[in-house]
Amino acid sequence: MKKSKKTRGGLHLFQVVVFILLAFYAFTLIYAMGWAVLSSLKTQMEFSTNLVGLPKEWKFDNYLQAFRSVQAGGHNMFEMFFNSIWYSCGGALLGVIASAMVAYVVAKYEFPGRGLVYAVALVTMMIPVVGSFPSQYRMYSQLGILDSPLLLVTKFSGFGFNFVMLYSFFKTLSWTYAEAGFIDGASHLKVFLKVMLPQALPVMGSLFLVATVQLWNEYMEPNLFLQSHPTLSSGLYVFQLEMTRGTNYPLLFAGLIVSVIPVIILFAKFQNTMMESMSMGGLKG
Repeated sequence: MKKSKKTRGGLHLFQVVVFILLAFYAFTLIYAMGWAVLSSLKTQMEFSTNLVGLPKEWKFDNYLQAFRSVQAGGHNMFEMFFNSIWYSCGGALLGVIASAMVAYVVAKYEFPGRGLVYAVALVTMMIPVVGSFPSQYRMYSQLGILDSPLLLVTKFSGFGFNFVMLYSFFKTLSWTYAEAGFIDGASHLKVFLKVMLPQALPVMGSLFLVATVQLWNEYMEPNLFLQSHPTLSSGLYVFQLEMTRGTNYPLLFAGLIVSVIPVIILFAKFQNTMMESMSMGGLKG
């Protein structure tokens, strides 16, 4: 059935409105990023007198100085950068692996409490992160891993979201692959590791990237639970608090730009792969 001119006109108007809203939103992000870049290239004096305009003297050495001067708890930016890598990549990897194992079992096996496991995984997406901080602090203290890299073993980042995406993928993945493995004498674990898991790697890779970016930008939890191992985000936050009066904002913005660059590179490199894999996980195995 052909759409009427009125319907087509309404759809076209809706598309125009959505485009305008998205364009405005993109402009605010680009403007804020551009302003931060220009601010990072000014002297501290010029920043206070020329807040919006172009730098009169382009201070590219602010970035080198930021690595030497921006500190949090005695840690410089090189150390914070390294902490960000192991915190974000490690937490994301553990989260994706745990989610894949649970999602596979729930999607492909019948057992008592299967629905309860699914419900609990969904509930984890609804619990406010801030509301769980007191219980997390108590748990980490009792386990003796507070303010220790060992805390990472409990950091299953994005478990609920990862579970839903991988559950959808495994649910629609044909069980014929597993049956072929069983005929050849493979165990359930071997079928999962050698047959089923490799097919989920594209989805898992995209989920890993999303979780990595999320943890890279996280500042509150590292600031609370890893004070002796500040990441870039938490370190810049602490640096700003410690320098409330007389803060060298050009150096602060330089550090901010450095912390954002890896995220921009990851997104620019893998955005198409991420979108395709997410669609695969959500719609089809």
